[in-house]
Amino acid sequence: MNIPRLHPDTIQDVKQRVDIVEVIGDYVVLKKRGKDYLGLCPFHDEKSPSFSVSPAKQMYYCFGCQAGGNAFKFLMELGKRSFSDVVLDLARRYQVPVQTLEPEQKKELQRQLSLREQLYEIMAVAAGFYHHTLFQPQGKIALDYLLQKRQLSPETIQQFQLGYAPEGWETLYRYLIEQKRYPLAAVEQAGLIRARQTGSGYYDQFRHRLMIPIRDGQGRAIAFGSRTLGQDEPKYLNSPETPLFHKGKTLFGLDQAKTAIQKTDQAILVEGYFDVIALHQVGIQ
Repeated sequence: MNIPRLHPDTIQDVKQRVDIVEVIGDYVVLKKRGKDYLGLCPFHDEKSPSFSVSPAKQMYYCFGCQAGGNAFKFLMELGKRSFSDVVLDLARRYQVPVQTLEPEQKKELQRQLSLREQLYEIMAVAAGFYHHTLFQPQGKIALDYLLQKRQLSPETIQQFQLGYAPEGWETLYRYLIEQKRYPLAAVEQAGLIRARQTGSGYYDQFRHRLMIPIRDGQGRAIAFGSRTLGQDEPKYLNSPETPLFHKGKTLFGLDQAKTAIQKTDQAILVEGYFDVIALHQVGIQ
């Protein structure tokens, strides 16, 4: 999509609504020091925190590498993104109405933003479907694996909303398309179904697999990790890249661990999904 020029009023409204501590706190562990917040700079390697964020000024500055600016510049520099792209994301996050200088493009812009919200909804519904199926007779093999092999408690299973993808080729497809009436194109963009290579039609991306929702920093399901319960390869299969999910920018379990990381000023990095889940179960968050 060619992003249209944003109306100055929209930019100003977003700027007034943004909380720079909240925005930067999604990426940097910040500790309050007097009136400001201090953390390790994300723009260069350092062992002692020299990255300062001022709520009063809504600005950040690093005394080590001299990087500085507002919330817009932080997200632009960190993600190598355009100004308009950053403002649009922040407008959605803070529920600011979007105005553009090209009225003819406004409809297309709203369609793109609506699609993104629809993808979040589809992923949430899919996560609920998989979680519900885990406790049905067909999900017994997956539930037994979690309870017996992984020794997870029902509370932990609920906390991470673990689930089961049925064996059928079109189970989720029929649920989302025929029962829930979501658009075919949106379900495909969410990475939940794939077009058949021969003939017509679609089939479920995940079949007879233990399902592990992958969430963004705000706790929204954006993708799935899965483990086979049979002989299928690969053993672990993730969602493909989608408008919501970028593997290199997503850390599994961060939404669950964020508060504890901020309180303890440290993080424990482990390799697998179940390593993260098992640590949470024994109180290491």
